[in-house]
Amino acid sequence: MRNIALPFILVAALCAGIAFQQEVTANDSKNLALGESQLVIYPYGLMESVRNTDLVVPMQVQLYNPGDHAVELESLTLQTIEGQALTVVDLDELLAGDSGFVADLYLALEMVDPDIAHRHSKRQYIPLEDWEPLSPEAEGRTISTIIENVRELQAAGSPQISNIRFELDLNALFGANSLPGDIVPVQIVAQWNGGAQSSTTSITHHITKLLPYMPPPYANLGTGSWVSGDLHVHNCRDEAVGGCDSCAAESFNITGSFTNADLKPQFQALGMDFFSSTTHSYCINSPGEFDAVLTESNTLTDSSFVMLAGTEVSGAEQGPQSGSDSADILCSLGWGAHNVHHMGAHNITSRKAGGKDGFLDFCDNPMSGQKANSMAVNGEGGFTSINHPNSGAWGFNSVSGIAGQERNRTWGVEVWNGSEGDNQWQVYQRDWWLARLNEGKVLYPYSGSDTHDNAVDFGTIHTYVTTTLDSQSLTDALMAGRSYLSNGPFLELGIETLNGARALPMGGTAFVQNIPPNIQVNINVDYNCASSSEIVIYRGTVGSGEVELFRQSGYTGGGSVQISDTVPTSSFWYRADIHDAAWALNAMTTPVYVWSR
Repeated sequence: MRNIALPFILVAALCAGIAFQQEVTANDSKNLALGESQLVIYPYGLMESVRNTDLVVPMQVQLYNPGDHAVELESLTLQTIEGQALTVVDLDELLAGDSGFVADLYLALEMVDPDIAHRHSKRQYIPLEDWEPLSPEAEGRTISTIIENVRELQAAGSPQISNIRFELDLNALFGANSLPGDIVPVQIVAQWNGGAQSSTTSITHHITKLLPYMPPPYANLGTGSWVSGDLHVHNCRDEAVGGCDSCAAESFNITGSFTNADLKPQFQALGMDFFSSTTHSYCINSPGEFDAVLTESNTLTDSSFVMLAGTEVSGAEQGPQSGSDSADILCSLGWGAHNVHHMGAHNITSRKAGGKDGFLDFCDNPMSGQKANSMAVNGEGGFTSINHPNSGAWGFNSVSGIAGQERNRTWGVEVWNGSEGDNQWQVYQRDWWLARLNEGKVLYPYSGSDTHDNAVDFGTIHTYVTTTLDSQSLTDALMAGRSYLSNGPFLELGIETLNGARALPMGGTAFVQNIPPNIQVNINVDYNCASSSEIVIYRGTVGSGEVELFRQSGYTGGGSVQISDTVPTSSFWYRADIHDAAWALNAMTTPVYVWSR
């Protein structure tokens, strides 16, 4: 009964919110009169974990007035649990009361599919474990109501919310002797006045210091290095309200988010060395807007950190479809010309069109298909990845038209989306990728957080850069595939023939005319893990799928595993993964591929 009743309650509540929001716009003086009210602190913009505490990191919270009268904001203080002030932000602004309009809006956002609303974490009303899918009809009604109310919120200038940015000294919070595993509370206190006297509202937030990424178990004999980063990052351009370039099509994002300059130190605090800025293509509506991303890439890139210029391209689903998703349902209801999928376009030099910046215009022309988008990106020296391919909201359903590296098209698949589960790769995304390998498509496994908020910990992509770090050397490394996905452990796989005549490193691909029988290879897996873990080695054969060649638990620290195998006479691949007993620390290698023409 809950899934049927709540949408109707919300529709009524949110429609009442529309009327109130119109009243705010028409009669500001009435709604900006100070009086008895309330204040809520939403933790949108607070990091939850770090690895490097020797940094000062920008964060933010959202202050909201759900009462019936305006309040005056006076200050925001971040302090230790003992009361030592870490940061004080002086404030001098009014927040209009909205009688619960935005609270109802956030409740509605937590009711719809988290893949659509980007509400897998920091939920305030419905814990993710208690969330139940709505019926398609109820979800459609709720989404429509959300969109209309965000439109009203944007038109009114959102006078009831304020995103307060501040700098947090992590060393002052954690102390000089902090250790991995420490969980430190920080109190956030907002002081405000309803006209009679000052009041305070506070929340307590916890930040965890994570273990550093594990290094390889062998000495580095070359000039290169392993670096880690995020290939799916949104910023304030992807926001409907409070964005640095607000995007009406992103009507579910009303938290303000961060600039790329803000995100850089956040990723550095998580121990990362790069990210790709993947603003939605429908939020970048002119060459000039993309030129700003290029400028940021040049400005923020230095010898220790790279920001790749990119975008998340909305593409048209073409040809036969396998399944459907929520975005396709919205498009088919008359809001757009195409069913859509999303692809990451990395290290590009020009705007890639896909949809328009209007409410539900993400499936409108101009829009190209997977082939045209991949070829355009490749032509600029970049590469594409199919994002969240088996998502219930933004899946990639035109699978018959996919071509991979074997035809110089799409380079990889996002098998670990940090917004859908931060502890391990998603099995449903991984299996979608493996099904494409089984069809003969050469595609690397990639990962990305898909954050629309602050930087988050998840299974980042770790890649070996052979020279000094810059945009080109990073792109070369990611396209060469000497990469693994991990939120902690190190893992690397390579193969060589028994006589040592031929070797392939991780990500190596050999295209051969035929594969003779009885060829034997050695498979080597180097690992480094912090706790007792299990290693699994797989062999896959095109048309037959994967089999396990090796599975053994009890590994701790660094070392190597070697096994031998007789290769198939048709196209095949080898890969490995590792996980601890709780599946909290995981890693997955890029395969080695041998493809018979």
